[in-house]
Amino acid sequence: MAKAEDIKSQEDLKKYLAEQEAAREAEKLAFEKKMDEAAVEAKALQEQIKKQTEELEQVKSRNWASKFDDSKTKEETLYNAGHYIKGILTGNRELVQKFGVNAGYMDKMKSMEWQGGKEVVPMQKDAIGTPLYSDATTGSYLVPVEYTGEVSRIAKQTSQMMGRVREIPMRGITKYVPYASDTATCDWLTAQSSSKGEVNPTFARTTLTSQTMGIYSSVVDEFDEDSLVNIAAYFRDIFGEAWGYEFDYQCTSASADPFTGMLNGAANVLTLGAGQTAFGDIGFDDFSDAIGELTTENARLGAVWIMHCTVKDIVRKIKDANGNYIYQKPEGGEPGNIWGYPVVTCDAMTAATSTAAGTKFIVFGNPKYFLWGNRIGATFKVFDNTYARATDDQILFQFRARAAFAIDMAGAATVAIRTAAS
Repeated sequence: MAKAEDIKSQEDLKKYLAEQEAAREAEKLAFEKKMDEAAVEAKALQEQIKKQTEELEQVKSRNWASKFDDSKTKEETLYNAGHYIKGILTGNRELVQKFGVNAGYMDKMKSMEWQGGKEVVPMQKDAIGTPLYSDATTGSYLVPVEYTGEVSRIAKQTSQMMGRVREIPMRGITKYVPYASDTATCDWLTAQSSSKGEVNPTFARTTLTSQTMGIYSSVVDEFDEDSLVNIAAYFRDIFGEAWGYEFDYQCTSASADPFTGMLNGAANVLTLGAGQTAFGDIGFDDFSDAIGELTTENARLGAVWIMHCTVKDIVRKIKDANGNYIYQKPEGGEPGNIWGYPVVTCDAMTAATSTAAGTKFIVFGNPKYFLWGNRIGATFKVFDNTYARATDDQILFQFRARAAFAIDMAGAATVAIRTAAS
C-alpha cells in the first residue's frame, strides 16, 4: 500500500486515495461480519436459555404433579390438589388416598378425632414428656444469645461554633493577634490657616497559647476479636463528639479552664432587673437592652444570640403586651431570630436546669470575634505495635488535639446576659 510520503504526482494521489477507500471498505465488511456472527451467537444463546427454561418448568410441573398422583397437565394437577387439600381439612381419608400420594398424613392424626368433618383435639393438661426449653434450667447453654453489631446511645451534636469562630493557624506554641479599637475622625478646615488634627491609634494584642487536649482507651486483642462491634469506629465517633462538645465549651462557657469563653469574657454584661433571679424571668425588653449594649452598627454586624436549647424553650414563650412572641420562627429560608438577629443553640451553654441568681446564660455577639488557634488538628490514632501489645495484648486508641482559644478585642463586641443577684 502506498504511503503519503510517496505521493509525487496526481496519479499517485488517486492511487493513494483509492487504496485508502478500499481499506476502509474492507474494515467495514469485516466489522459487519463480526456483528453478524455476534447476532447469530446471541440468537443461539437465547434459544438455549429458552430451552433450559422450558425444561425447568417441566421439572417443576412433574414435581408438583408427583405429590398428587401422576397427572401431567396443569388443570389435572390443580384439580387433584384441591381434592387432596379438601380431604385433609374434612378428615376424608378416601379423598386423601385417591388424590394424593401422601395418605400417610392421616396416620399422623391419631391424637385427633374427626366428627362431621370437624377437627376435635383432645384436651391435655400438661405437655407430653419432658421437653427442653431455652430457659435457665434446661437448654439455655445450648441456645446462643444474639447481640446487635452496634451500641445504642444518644449521639452528641456536632460542634456549633467550629464553623462560626475565626480560625487562626498556629506554627508555634504562642501567637499574638494585634487589634486596634480606635477610630479615626476627620477635621474640616474652615480657614486656610487652620491645622489638621493628628490621629495616633493605639494597638493591643490577643494572645493565643496552645494547650493539648487528649483522651485514650484500651482493649485487649480477645475483646476486639470477639466483639461484634467495630470498636475502633466506636471510639473514633465518641472521641470526635467529645471534642466537638469541648470545642463549644471553650468557645462559650469556659472560665479559665484553661481558656475563657464568650460568656465569661464579654466586656459588656446586661444584668436583669431586681427580682429577675431565674432564667424564666427574662422579659421582652431585656433582649432589646442587650442589643443596646453594643453602641455601633459595626459592633452589631453579624451578631447572633447563643443559648442552650432548653433556654430557647423558655424564650419561645415570651410575649409582649399584645401577645406577640419575641421569637420569630424560621421563614422563607431565613433562620429563627429575636429582634432580627439569628438564634444559635449550643449544648455547652448554661442549661435551664442551672437557673440561679447572678448566673450568665445568654451571649449576644459575632462569633468571628472569638479566636481559635489551630496548632495541631484533632487526630485519632490506633497503637497496636507496642510493648503493651506484646506483653498484655493491649490495643490503644488515642484522640488528641492542640489548640488555643481567646476572645478578641477584650470582648468589646460581645454581651453576656445574667440574672439579677436578688
